[in-house]
Amino acid sequence: MRFFLFFVVGFVTLSWAGEMGQVQPVRLGKKFGYVDGSGELVVRARWDWAWPLTEGRAGVREGRNWYLLNEDFQRVGRERYDWVGPFSGGLAPAREGKLWGLIDRNGGWVVKPYFSDVRPLREGVAAVQLGGQPGLVDKTDYFDGIVGMELASPIGDRMAPAAVGGKWGLVDPRGNFLVEPKFEELGDSSEGLISARSGSMWGYVDAKGEWKIEPQFLRAKKFKEGWAEVSAANGKDGWVNPEGKFAARKPARVGDLATAAGH
Repeated sequence: MRFFLFFVVGFVTLSWAGEMGQVQPVRLGKKFGYVDGSGELVVRARWDWAWPLTEGRAGVREGRNWYLLNEDFQRVGRERYDWVGPFSGGLAPAREGKLWGLIDRNGGWVVKPYFSDVRPLREGVAAVQLGGQPGLVDKTDYFDGIVGMELASPIGDRMAPAAVGGKWGLVDPRGNFLVEPKFEELGDSSEGLISARSGSMWGYVDAKGEWKIEPQFLRAKKFKEGWAEVSAANGKDGWVNPEGKFAARKPARVGDLATAAGH
């Protein structure tokens, strides 16, 4: 949580840099109010914490409850939260209990509390924690202009691993398992394949959790440009392509297996 707060404070500080002269929060004694660009108090100090306005909204805290203010410093909606961060890209991270989600400018949950950590959107994506694993949420448009969220791993393929009872599977944005927890471990999704461990051996599965390359490696990294670095059961390091063909060294091209294998 300390790192998260540091990240958010840094985010807001950068935002302030471009908004000097505008209304900003100020602490007077133990309470927060707002001052204008000349330093004159425009909203009396009454909150226990107040963020600056970002995208026309500010999160404030009274006692243990957080809520939103608009540009006129009037409360937006009747929702209350256990924490609210700054807005970016039309959304802000918010916490309910121990779980985090994302809210819109009207204070409604776009992504209901689900993650163990959510950070403000930057360049259209927000860093999250799910099942102890880092990931990204990417703002996307679904049908009829409704804004939704789609899970994605840090390398770009839209997969999110989650664990239950020590087994790993894949979940959708609403927390429903797309692939039931059955693997000892899951790696990064890349180029349509996900490294997965069954017992002590690694192989590769697709988005449906079906084996595309049977578990046979001591280790298996993510695919990049058609090849993945692996260690065979005999301890020999090499590369494997999506068809499961092993090469002692990485070919210059995806189809150049014979040269890599030394034939």
